[in-house]
Amino acid sequence: MTDSNDLANKMCQLMPQAGVMSTDVPNLTLVRSDEVMPSSKPIIYEPCIYIVIQGKKVAALGSDDYIYDGLNYLVLSVPLPLECQVLEASVEKPYLAVKVDINTEMLNELIEESTANLKKADDSPVKKGIFVSRLGDNIRATLERILSYVDQPASAKVLGAMAIKELLFHVLAGAQGHYLRAFAYRDKQSFQIAAVINFIQSHYTESIEVADLASRANMSQSSFHHYFKAVTSSSPIQYIKTIRLHAARRNMLYDNKSAGDAAYHVGYSSPSQFSREYRRLFGVSPSIDMQLSTIDV
Repeated sequence: MTDSNDLANKMCQLMPQAGVMSTDVPNLTLVRSDEVMPSSKPIIYEPCIYIVIQGKKVAALGSDDYIYDGLNYLVLSVPLPLECQVLEASVEKPYLAVKVDINTEMLNELIEESTANLKKADDSPVKKGIFVSRLGDNIRATLERILSYVDQPASAKVLGAMAIKELLFHVLAGAQGHYLRAFAYRDKQSFQIAAVINFIQSHYTESIEVADLASRANMSQSSFHHYFKAVTSSSPIQYIKTIRLHAARRNMLYDNKSAGDAAYHVGYSSPSQFSREYRRLFGVSPSIDMQLSTIDV
């Protein structure tokens, strides 16, 4: 059995300082924080498996809280606007986590290869795009191998990629793997909503009408609104607005764009409206946020 302390020790060797570290293992990111977050922070994660090795974190989606720690991992089936907060971390015992971005092609390939051995998605009409599940020994053992490849560039790209696929298989085969599989079945509402979300991700800078999104999902507007909110805990309009504001924030933080340029780039024609909605989401004005911003974990 893989010991959590062994995983934590390996993580600390790989990340002696707090931060976010990209790796040569495909789709793998390492995270370390030496302090708790005093309040929750709006974050949008792409579809991913987020495993906490040490410490504790909470993600809020609408009125629901999802707590993940050394015993539980978080899965996002679609990009979702979350309110996240690191609850347990210190210099002596840092918060340590790994994030595995879900490769859609790999996911579908695994489902096709393993259909006979995996429980099929049930017939309920729609799945929420987030769940927390118990961390089993099989995932721990796979994670131990993945971490062993991080500081071995040649092994990271080949063996690491194979181990990532194995990790995804264990998640799919787990007690709640059907929640993730539901988004890969083309005749399911969950898949149709996921397809619309992917469209929004690629076209949020443009003018988007809810009627057009409903038509794209082959649903009435009322049904589309119902299913969209069931998956994201957000209305379509609010989701688009949140995606735009996060994109503008990334433009300012990482591309050094001014608030005005960032607002225009994501589709805002009114700087005052942008500033007002930015403050409502992030709690501060764009200019103040740029002075206070830290790396998302």
